[in-house]
Amino acid sequence: MIPGPTGFRYLLKGRFWIDLWHEINYDDCWGMAAQLSYYFLLAFIPFIIFLLAFVGYIPIGPNLQQELLSSLDRVLPDTAYALISGIVLSLINTGNTRALSLGLLLTLWSASRAFNGMVGVFNRAYEVRDRRSFLKIQLLSVGVTIVFSVFVIVSAVLLFFGDFLVNLILSKGAFAESSFIQHWARAAYWLARWLIIFTLINVGMQMVYYLLPARRLPWRIFTPGSLVATLGWIGASKGFAWYTNSVANYQKVYGSLGALVVLMVWFYLSSLLLLVGGEIDSEIYRLRKEMGRAKVRPKEP
Repeated sequence: MIPGPTGFRYLLKGRFWIDLWHEINYDDCWGMAAQLSYYFLLAFIPFIIFLLAFVGYIPIGPNLQQELLSSLDRVLPDTAYALISGIVLSLINTGNTRALSLGLLLTLWSASRAFNGMVGVFNRAYEVRDRRSFLKIQLLSVGVTIVFSVFVIVSAVLLFFGDFLVNLILSKGAFAESSFIQHWARAAYWLARWLIIFTLINVGMQMVYYLLPARRLPWRIFTPGSLVATLGWIGASKGFAWYTNSVANYQKVYGSLGALVVLMVWFYLSSLLLLVGGEIDSEIYRLRKEMGRAKVRPKEP
């Protein structure tokens, strides 16, 4: 079985992290992360174009597209955000109605190539031979891509509608007259927003770890791998954004390519953490399997 709550105890053992390091090197997660980052980069801009073109049809307000795009500034470094927002807004403002369908097709193709590459990594991690057909693996990769896209769209829409509904509720009746209620309501919403983000990212990663390997495992909402990968991604994104904004000057070194280099490094870190989460769950699976064999092994007379 995939590790349940008791699987977290392995994370406290130093030997576990040494074995995990060897497995990461053996499965070539470093090289696969570079491959994944390339495909994710190809899928990222078309997906943002698709998302902004999609919300353009929602009659909420004239600044909806800009507010959704500005939310990327909380995760991406400044140089990468400037590059992405400039490209996306220039394409959206042209009024090309084909941006919606073209962005969706490019996203599905590019991202599905990335998830298809993860299949081999996870199969090696679980030491299982994949007997699924080529067509089934391709359809599975596209399905995981769609699930990931839905999670991103839902999180973005929920976050925006949350702001809209909170401001609408607090401006009515007794709420508008009480600064105390407004203060605590906004604080509660801020906490709920980050809980939603964390849960959606975690469940999205868990879908990858559950569906892609050929070895079918019981579904768990939280596993050590998904939690480490989720917390690691949030922390690495924040830390890398601080580093590039405050310490490093990629534009001085790489010139106009600095923003692209920053974006590629961010995708590489994200891809590596996604793979490491799967390796953590597979390593705990292996240890628990060995423990199960040791229990049923007959004692020598």
